[in-house]
Amino acid sequence: MELSDLIANIELGIQTMGLSEHEASADENGQWILLKDEMPVYIDAWKDEQSSPWNYFIYQQDPTVFQITIPFCYGPTLKRNEFLEELLVVNLNLMFGKFSYNSKDNVVVLSQRLPGSAFSPVDLGKVIDALAYYAEMSYHVLKDEFSLKRVHAN
Repeated sequence: MELSDLIANIELGIQTMGLSEHEASADENGQWILLKDEMPVYIDAWKDEQSSPWNYFIYQQDPTVFQITIPFCYGPTLKRNEFLEELLVVNLNLMFGKFSYNSKDNVVVLSQRLPGSAFSPVDLGKVIDALAYYAEMSYHVLKDEFSLKRVHAN
């Protein structure tokens, strides 16, 4: 798939949700920012320039990548390992996404990453709803035990 086709498909998905892709566009081509229940939703599209051990099996057929990321919370100061272990267990049950941890920014996110050819514009709203649901539910279930702090849109 060509990157321009993936970008057009994402813009169609944003329009299908009743939003304007121009209002959602970020500074860079292939980047969008939406809000879902006061949570930032980052959507990215790009073309990998080289294969890695993590994408070798699809790279030759489709080097384009679709990614959606919803920052969930900041990593806890206390009991961090227990918290991250809990998220790994919960990952097994999630549909449409996974928890990930960015140690550089100390942020836990819910995300979905697909080859560009696997992206479906009609599924964008459903995926955002699912990831936002998981973020909200997980925050309320785990906030007291791990003293979690939310990530809010600026």
